[in-house]
Amino acid sequence: MKLIRTVIIKHIVTEEKKAALISEFETEIIQCERELEQLVFQLHKATKDIPNKHEQLTLRARYKEEIKKREERLQTISFKVQQLNKLELGSEIGVGTAESIVDIEVGDPWPDFEQKIEVIIKNGIVHEIRESRSEHDELV
Repeated sequence: MKLIRTVIIKHIVTEEKKAALISEFETEIIQCERELEQLVFQLHKATKDIPNKHEQLTLRARYKEEIKKREERLQTISFKVQQLNKLELGSEIGVGTAESIVDIEVGDPWPDFEQKIEVIIKNGIVHEIRESRSEHDELV
């Protein structure tokens, strides 16, 4: 019989991984800044074409909400970059989960699904597979 089990995926922070993550964050920042510029441009263009003040205020409020979301996303990404820069090499960071298939047969001990399995990756290669150190481990 086959069962599905959740596996926690973690990366070991190396110079290469740090550089790759920072590059990803920088790309996200650039994209977010472009979206902000585009929203501001669209806001000015859209409000200029609407003579009714009430409709302008309603439209402006919707745009401002979207602009605020992008600004918050920019702050979040900047915070992640700051935290990443503080991480020491060799630290582990959680990047997500995956599903694993467990084969069991009659007579096998029942797998402890409370005990999480972790796959540790270093420079794109599986470095270690282990049972989680604690039941309450969270993704970092």
